[in-house]
Amino acid sequence: MSRTQWILAALVAGVLAGMGVRWLDQPVLTGIATAAMPIGQMWVRALQMTLIPLIFAMMTHGVAQAVMGGRGGRLISTTLGVFFGIMVVTVILCTILTETVLRIWPLPAHALDSLLGSAAPQPLPGFAEQLVAIVPDNPVAAAAQGQIFPLVIFALGFGLALARLPRAADGGEPVVLRGLAEVAQAMMVLVDWVLVAAPPGIFLLSLGLGMASGVGVAQVLGVFVALCFATTLLMAALCYVVVALAGGMPLREFAAAIAPAQAMGAGSCSSMATTPVMIEVALERLRLPEDVVGLVIPMAVSIFRLGTTAHAVAAVLVAAHAVGIEPGPVQLVLAGLAVILGSVSGAGLPGAAVIYAIYGPGLQVLGAPMAMIPLYLAVIALPDPVITGTTVTGDLTAAVLINRLLGRRTGAVSRSDGRASSDPT
Repeated sequence: MSRTQWILAALVAGVLAGMGVRWLDQPVLTGIATAAMPIGQMWVRALQMTLIPLIFAMMTHGVAQAVMGGRGGRLISTTLGVFFGIMVVTVILCTILTETVLRIWPLPAHALDSLLGSAAPQPLPGFAEQLVAIVPDNPVAAAAQGQIFPLVIFALGFGLALARLPRAADGGEPVVLRGLAEVAQAMMVLVDWVLVAAPPGIFLLSLGLGMASGVGVAQVLGVFVALCFATTLLMAALCYVVVALAGGMPLREFAAAIAPAQAMGAGSCSSMATTPVMIEVALERLRLPEDVVGLVIPMAVSIFRLGTTAHAVAAVLVAAHAVGIEPGPVQLVLAGLAVILGSVSGAGLPGAAVIYAIYGPGLQVLGAPMAMIPLYLAVIALPDPVITGTTVTGDLTAAVLINRLLGRRTGAVSRSDGRASSDPT
């Protein structure tokens, strides 16, 4: 069995075991289970301790690298504008869909209260307080207190500032950026070490949930998985609508052209692994200019993940509703912005780390429990092929749209190797 299968099996076994202990109501079994549950909480804490340095290092390095490596002012500005615009639309539509579903079919009241331990969720602060808190007066204190969203804001500005530093003597990145890259790599290694114990950690965590909530846990995770499919398929469908309305090419031709990349993305569950196929599809089948493809596709893989952004909205809102938090308009806006910034900061991270980087800021903005993330990790494999397929669809849609906005014509397939040549007009 793969690690993912072991984690999923541990989740199911833990919930069932917890429900069994609750149903049998034997003092000995209850005592043993209660004594073992803190070990699961220790495992969650071990995974959470990597979050702050990982997000800061990856966000700072990624922003600085993107600014330093950009070429073609109009091309890069158009690319970033399209990426941000699509992510904003994604957050708005997925928030509306998720909130509508959760209000029509509400989750069990306080289904996951056991994740909070003895502490109840803190009341959401007012608009003025949250607005001021976005900019940290002391980024070190924000990191020490686990305030992820302000730290992401600081990392964004710090990365832009580092991009202005002179190059190293050998022409490479400044020493500070190299150090940040190594910190991020070290955190990823640490995450891998902690994840070795994922099956027993998930088992003990879900054991407590099964004892406290029974079938409520299964209902919460089932709603999350269903919303993952709903949000990502919605955005994939809208990609086709965008191409039909503004893409400058027949919809049937676009759908047939991107099918190989979608299949590769769904099969590998990795947009990074699908990058060579996306480039080939963009050049040979969509016939986009080489300079557009050479910038847009790698940048999309780095900072623009449509499927991930879409389902992260559902993850944040489900976790909030599951502990009795019903966010208002201001909190929804701030949580959506946190998801977008988290998506950028999670660029290039492996599966578990990217989940923490993307979900974390939004969860914290709403006061939802970070301990919900390991449960998501256990079931995310189910919708992962659709999530990645939607991300690939979004990357190629963005490339077509950017090419259209730049007023460029598609290249003609004129080379002997069949690859598309760029049209200089």
